Amino acid sequence: MDRGSFDALATAFPGCVKVMALSSLTTWRIGGEAAVIEARSAGMLADILGRARELGVEVFLLGRGSNLLVSDDGYDGLVVRLAGDFGMVSWTRGGDGWLVSAGAAVTLPGLAGAACMKGAAGLEFAVGIPGSLGGAVFMNAGAYGGSMADRVVSVEVLDGNGFRTMDRAACGFGYRASSFQDSDALVLSVLLSLDSGDRDRLMESASATLRKRRESFPLDLPNAGSVFRRVEGAPPPGKLIEDAGLKGRRIGGAMISKLHANFIVNAGGASSSDVFGLIHDARRVVYDASGVSLREEIRYLGSFEEPQRGR
Repeated sequence: MDRGSFDALATAFPGCVKVMALSSLTTWRIGGEAAVIEARSAGMLADILGRARELGVEVFLLGRGSNLLVSDDGYDGLVVRLAGDFGMVSWTRGGDGWLVSAGAAVTLPGLAGAACMKGAAGLEFAVGIPGSLGGAVFMNAGAYGGSMADRVVSVEVLDGNGFRTMDRAACGFGYRASSFQDSDALVLSVLLSLDSGDRDRLMESASATLRKRRESFPLDLPNAGSVFRRVEGAPPPGKLIEDAGLKGRRIGGAMISKLHANFIVNAGGASSSDVFGLIHDARRVVYDASGVSLREEIRYLGSFEEPQRGR
């Protein structure tokens, strides 16, 4: 972003625009600097997007920073984070279950834990999944046979046509996919439908899920969750990568986890190019070994150069 655009945004939103290292805002703890602003209401978000559009500044909506690799060169646009009103949750008991209205900035594990405490069933799969509710809907996050698509009733969004409500069918949910990934619609809040359940049993289920995650995934080191999506008709990405002999493969400070090969961990001082290089190594070696073409589940922010073959 050029200095003139930054100054114009800083003038329009006094005290709100800051230059930050995105490594502090991502679960991989990787990423250079960018201009960052918090939107605390839907109206403020609309104003930010409108001013950025006038200035020709690209905008990226950042949740909890999971499933994201940010370039060490940073990002030349405006990073928008949701706060304030976007962290609100309301619970309504009715019939055989609950309706939960929650802002996009609500943390997914926090919401899942609260649901279990209230005796609201359906989000146990999400206990321990890092990320925001908005990001979870964007990615249709899931685990252990459950996914966000199972529970979404409707989504409030903001796009080029203003504010509107999309029902579940309009969200285009698929495996780790939604229509939001191919549109300019930003998730503001989500209405979820949960079933009535026994609080004690739900808490036991949540605890078991957390134990399983701790035993199965390298949660002791910074990571972004699963790097690759599962390919239909093929073994899980982690097995393909392990069978290709890549567990423990390392470039700089980045390493393919010895515990779960579909995780790349920041073992200390990893750069974005270290991680990017490992991703391309895994794709190439797995394809050569099995003929399966892996596709990333993570997203990229900033500029990246293709690594040299055989690195």
